[in-house]
Amino acid sequence: MKDLIIRSARPEDVSGIFGLIYELAVYEKAPQEVSNTHEKLLEDGFGDSPLYSCFIAELNKEIIGFALSYYRYSTWKGKCLYLEDFYVKEKHRRLSIGKLLFEKVLEKARAENCILLNW
Repeated sequence: MKDLIIRSARPEDVSGIFGLIYELAVYEKAPQEVSNTHEKLLEDGFGDSPLYSCFIAELNKEIIGFALSYYRYSTWKGKCLYLEDFYVKEKHRRLSIGKLLFEKVLEKARAENCILLNW
């Protein structure tokens, strides 16, 4: 797909990311479990002390997938990256977009000298 872009999320992407989070919850048959908000997602990821990082898959300027991760620390191993969730819209699955998102997270873990990537 020549128009597919995998990139770091920006604050203006939060609406699209939040939409995919809700879509994932519907897929998991648990939309009632989503208590996060657009505002919290914006503050927690792009505020003064970001708690997570996120990559998005964008096709023709539409956010069609995301991979959200954060650091954790193992007393035995050291710095780790934890992949909380990744999701690709149903109509775009089986096109290796999830694989590309996952590889981007792996690349980040390696670049940041993480000992483990947990999911």
